[in-house]
Amino acid sequence: MYKSKFQENTEDQAVKILNELVSLDKDAIEKLVNYRVKCNETLAEHPTAQVGKGNTIGLVGVLNAIFGKNEDGVGFIAAVVNDEGNLESFTKTKDIE
Repeated sequence: MYKSKFQENTEDQAVKILNELVSLDKDAIEKLVNYRVKCNETLAEHPTAQVGKGNTIGLVGVLNAIFGKNEDGVGFIAAVVNDEGNLESFTKTKDIE
């Protein structure tokens, strides 16, 4: 039986796995992170999903639906992008200075 590395549903584990996926295929993961779909108002009002302008949601918004958000409404997992807007890695938002 194959068991996923993602057993305990912790932010640290998720960030570690996401960064492993970035190292394996940065282009594919970056495209997934940048892709957004229109969602309905019910999903947009979900208490932890991170939904953007025009009721759009992407991969990071869905991940934060799982892990939640802080008292300021910021999700616990963030994509780190460089000055050109390209994905570099993932981090926990509390680790961002």
